[in-house]
Amino acid sequence: MLRGNSGTQGDETTKAAEVFAIGIGECGSNIVGSYLKTSRDNKLPSRVRGYLLINTDRADLTKVRQKYGIPKENTLLYGASEIGVGGRFMDGYNAIMESKDIIFDQLANLGFEGVSGFCIFTSLGGGTGCGGAPAIIELLKQRFQEEEGRRIFVYVIGILPFEGQSSEALNSIWAVSKLLRAQLQERGADLTILLSNRTMLKRILQWRKGESVDYLRRELNVDIADIDSIEQMVPSTLDEGGAIEARTEQAFVELVNPMALDVVEAMLSPGVWESHKDVFPTTDLADYSRKLDPVVVPALYSDVGLIPDAGSMPRQLKTMIDYAVKECSYADVGEEPNAESVYYVLSGPAHIAKAEFGMHVKESLDKFIAPGAAITPCYVKYNTPDSRTDLLLLLGLPKIPELVTIINEATQLVNLHSGASPLKQGWFMRSKGTSRKELVDAINDFRELFSYYMTPGETME
Repeated sequence: MLRGNSGTQGDETTKAAEVFAIGIGECGSNIVGSYLKTSRDNKLPSRVRGYLLINTDRADLTKVRQKYGIPKENTLLYGASEIGVGGRFMDGYNAIMESKDIIFDQLANLGFEGVSGFCIFTSLGGGTGCGGAPAIIELLKQRFQEEEGRRIFVYVIGILPFEGQSSEALNSIWAVSKLLRAQLQERGADLTILLSNRTMLKRILQWRKGESVDYLRRELNVDIADIDSIEQMVPSTLDEGGAIEARTEQAFVELVNPMALDVVEAMLSPGVWESHKDVFPTTDLADYSRKLDPVVVPALYSDVGLIPDAGSMPRQLKTMIDYAVKECSYADVGEEPNAESVYYVLSGPAHIAKAEFGMHVKESLDKFIAPGAAITPCYVKYNTPDSRTDLLLLLGLPKIPELVTIINEATQLVNLHSGASPLKQGWFMRSKGTSRKELVDAINDFRELFSYYMTPGETME
């Protein structure tokens, strides 16, 4: 069992501040595994007590365990079949429900009792993760809140699929709709954090060009001369058995996935007590979900170069915010995200992480938020002058241009298989395990939530 370094097991305050990580499906398991592999001390963030990787596919689970050196006790195969659910998210949902006892037994063996929250990592395109994430959250809420009368917070870190994958686009829309609908009954995620495969790939190639080229050349055995051509290598639809496509996707996994846990670490770090730092106002897991809209896009700007004695601080802070929103968001929010809420965490030495700068930060955020949007600040002040300066921005319900593509692809797929014939209608149950009506309702939920992508009167029937 992994434990944080923020206190001892007997420290009730520390125990109350800890969370547990669950990776569902191949994507969720890869995120946690690749983070462990690349972290300096082979540990999760300090406040993550432990982790469990679960899957309905034995081959995928074995591959993850071997690739990242994951102990067997931190993995679990569940479900009636050992070959996965093949994109049928309702099978993924039902598999969790039917495996409730073995899942909770495994979590108990890993010491999940007493944590204050859970972070669920999953793809929003596959069947195991899309169906499994809403199901396990429902079970966790039932166990803690209904049976024990104790409030817990659950955050979902969901990865949006690449463009051109209409079946996965439809899965994504159903999953987000299911999470938000469940939230109305206090059985859903407290916060759904959306990350984009395409955007994260673009960021990592911009930030680490040399390292990325070396890695991809080594993994793919391909001489890559033009870094801009790498994005074109991402398969919009993977051909079954295509060796180069599979190796390309796996190489991108290794580059991109650790970024997802970097965001979680940045969110949890203000609550880690350290003798040489002050945090104001007090920020913990619950604060993010209480102050933000239910769907969030993060932006993490690391090692910010703010120098108070080198010119106008308002101008420097404006540049910092502009760069964070436009170049460091984990899903592309464009030039005018129009976010409906914002939470920011500014960490750095005492002469930089100052509440006095809040007015200038707010002014810098004005052009990226909707009129009346709430802005919640947090400052993490280190009493050492050489501390690194980092900025975490959490944008609540911003515009995400690629959602236009996801909505359109899902709508076209549903329309393609719609018709009066029962044989035509049978595609929905055969491919997704549910009815056409449920998928149409999910698309309409998505259109209403992100209404700025709609034309007046546009709904599905």
